[in-house]
Amino acid sequence: MTLFLLILSIVSLCSAVPQQVVDLTGSSWTVADTGGRAKVSATVPGQVHLDLLKAKVIEDPYDGWNDWSYQWIAYSDWTYSREFQLPKITDQTVLLKVEGLDTVATISIDGSEAGRAVNMHRTHYFDITRALVESSRDHTIEVTFNSSANYSLGMAGMYPYKLNGGGQYFNYSSRNFVRKTQSDFGWDWGPAFVPSGITGNISVIVTSGVYVTRITPKTFFSDGLYGVNVTICTMVGAKLGSAILSINYTLETPKIGLYEDRYTLYSSSREVCISTHTQVSIDKIEPTYLWWPNGVSNHAPSVSQAIVSVNITSSTDSADVLWKSEVTKNIGFRRIDLIQDAVKSGETFYFQLTTEDAKYPIFAKGSNFIPMDAFVNRANQETTRRLLTSAVQGNQNMIRIWGGGLYQPDWFYDLCDELGIMVWQEFMFADALYPRDKDFLMEVELEVQDVVRRLGNHPSIVLWSGNNENQDAGEKDSISLVDYTVLYDSVVRATLWLEDTTRIYWPSSPSNGVLVDDSARGLFIQRWGDGGSSDYGDTHRYNYDDFCTDDTKFPTPRFASEFGFQSYPSFASLAKISTKVDWSNDSPLMNHRQHHPNGNQEMDAQMKMFFRSPNNSDTAVQFQDFVYLSQVVQAVCIKAEAEHYRRYISVDDVFTRGTLYWQLNDIWQAQSWASLEWSGQWKLLHYYMSDVYRQLSASSLAEDNEIGIYIVNDAAIQNIEYNLVINVLTWKGENVRAYDIIGATAKAFTGKKVWSSSIAEIFAGTSTEEAFLHYTVMIPKSGVSNYTGNHFPANFSKVALEPATITPSHFTSASATKVMFNLSSNAVAPFVYLESRNVPGRFSDNGFTILKGGQIFMSFESWEKFDVKHFSSGLSIRSLQDTYSDKLYEAKNRFLKRN
Repeated sequence: MTLFLLILSIVSLCSAVPQQVVDLTGSSWTVADTGGRAKVSATVPGQVHLDLLKAKVIEDPYDGWNDWSYQWIAYSDWTYSREFQLPKITDQTVLLKVEGLDTVATISIDGSEAGRAVNMHRTHYFDITRALVESSRDHTIEVTFNSSANYSLGMAGMYPYKLNGGGQYFNYSSRNFVRKTQSDFGWDWGPAFVPSGITGNISVIVTSGVYVTRITPKTFFSDGLYGVNVTICTMVGAKLGSAILSINYTLETPKIGLYEDRYTLYSSSREVCISTHTQVSIDKIEPTYLWWPNGVSNHAPSVSQAIVSVNITSSTDSADVLWKSEVTKNIGFRRIDLIQDAVKSGETFYFQLTTEDAKYPIFAKGSNFIPMDAFVNRANQETTRRLLTSAVQGNQNMIRIWGGGLYQPDWFYDLCDELGIMVWQEFMFADALYPRDKDFLMEVELEVQDVVRRLGNHPSIVLWSGNNENQDAGEKDSISLVDYTVLYDSVVRATLWLEDTTRIYWPSSPSNGVLVDDSARGLFIQRWGDGGSSDYGDTHRYNYDDFCTDDTKFPTPRFASEFGFQSYPSFASLAKISTKVDWSNDSPLMNHRQHHPNGNQEMDAQMKMFFRSPNNSDTAVQFQDFVYLSQVVQAVCIKAEAEHYRRYISVDDVFTRGTLYWQLNDIWQAQSWASLEWSGQWKLLHYYMSDVYRQLSASSLAEDNEIGIYIVNDAAIQNIEYNLVINVLTWKGENVRAYDIIGATAKAFTGKKVWSSSIAEIFAGTSTEEAFLHYTVMIPKSGVSNYTGNHFPANFSKVALEPATITPSHFTSASATKVMFNLSSNAVAPFVYLESRNVPGRFSDNGFTILKGGQIFMSFESWEKFDVKHFSSGLSIRSLQDTYSDKLYEAKNRFLKRN
């Protein structure tokens, strides 16, 4: 890690007064509802539900029907209170800083109102000087939260016309009228708790001089030069009066050398910011010092620490320090552009990293990220690291922070910086039209300022986006169009012009993009039209009715930023929040947990297109079979669609160069589109997508009575040599015929059909119901594991599978957190599903096909130490045959074998 030292000295014409910061976080709080129903000890940062849970007033909100049972909490008003001490206040100014108020809050100090807030996405500063009882050192603070649901209804009721955007699964609310996580009101993958609380750090700041509110170093590339901007934001205490700040700026790094400059700022009681500007020659930044996205080159993402110090001193006595701050921020040098070149039909849409020596086009491989928990304070750095590490282990290089959630904490982006994950960052607006009265627009302007200043240092953030899926709503009529353009063009985009011109701005997702984006003239004009167009920008696509692997139903977009299909989480996860009476696909609880209309029926219908429905006489076993098959279907569906998009990486006039499937993570234990469960466990989809997202990937496709094998190499500038071996195998394990391609070369950033043959020739002497295609891709001397794929030509309801016994053996400890073992089978077994019941973690592969008499070498790795015997005793192994274990199947299998 390279160390960048930035030292900033600020000289002020002020009198000398010491500074003091009093931390108010911790467990010295109480919280009570204003109706007198509950009063408990509280922890800050935190939320009401979590304090009630700790005090055993409520049970786990995620259990059973508790999301409905505890709606009274959301419709209640709650007050946090505590005592604190300060030195006697004379000429000082006292500020209250709160980094998270969720959401509609009134702050009182010593019984007097000191401020209000209506936006959970901002850091708030309140001047509480006049509210303090000056004669006392002992003080009280109360933070009262009005019900966000009730508040939203009141604001909607006062608005002159109706704006669609009511609560999803929380009917009595209007979520678009409150600046709060929109999915707190429920979504088609999550619960509706509408929580409240002091979710961020809170402190009292005593000063008579300047207070530095924000320091943000931000790298940029312009006119062939890399550079660093440092934004310094200050506030001056009201009692201090006006002052002229002389800012001496010094930047010193091993690569840039020494740079000095001087700035003058006229202070204000409101937050005022300046931006410094330093440029360095491009030849001084070597490739190893650049920030590289995961997998784009052999270089790791270089993250540097910027240590920024600010000293505010009296002009008459430089040793008399009025305010002193030091922050450490991640920075990284990179030039990543969005390439939108004209082609025959429309424009391209892909990201590209440029160095002095080469251009690296990037195929964006990733997923969409939703809030990690319904209660933001339960999401910690440890669980976040596991989620993001799983994304990288799944060969992902980008995540899209979805606009219906929240801006993540700083450490989230620190992890993305470290892991080389590009972030598509949306502003928090989703699936609704929003008000455009002056108070709401002012809140949005302050929100954008605060968010960009807080996050601007992170090299992982490569794009700002205006919203999720709101552009189509903005086009429905003239009033909606004005609502949309005033908010996003005149406020969000205009504010971003002032705050950050180093990154791409994308108006919405999906969107056709921009016709004019001219900050000098203040002109921003979107390209309106069909949001599903394949000619421009990004698209969202969902199809729950057709056979999900039918390639003819897939579009050919420039960039697929949403697509997906649902499945259940593992049965082990469901068992923790349900009882045996709930274990069926149409039980009341499973229907309640399913927030996507007809979602359970869609999973069942799609499953029947591949397999027969589980019908074990034991309903609990039958449900476990259904859960397992739902994950198989989800994995097969999304794998097929993603492979389709990747095959068009280099096809003229298509150039599909990005896939972000919906969605990476889960918010609770329920049916969803996620590839990672709420616990962090990998679903089968995550294993399948890690193969799809290999740098050199292979896929099969049946078209025009042929089966073809495609090879995609998404390496930007590196050709890759490979060998391909293809076998036609019967379900009895016999090898019918084989093909191979030895010593082939996949050119950089291309996709190509490398082998094909007629279905009649491939299955001559057998049939599509008796045999399948099994292929292996090997990259000699690369150290990369072989990829094995299969093409199953027949519906499995027509396939006679032999009973399979899969045997694990040779369990060996590789480390305190990793075990190696072997698997063998007496029959061909498709879709082998491994589950660790005793130890959390992931397998080296899952959902694979094991061949008759074959042996597969496996590993399992946990994020905690474990005993091998404890792991092996909880290892569950399931294959497709296990869903066909009843007498009905056995009779049908005998019939198929005879005929």
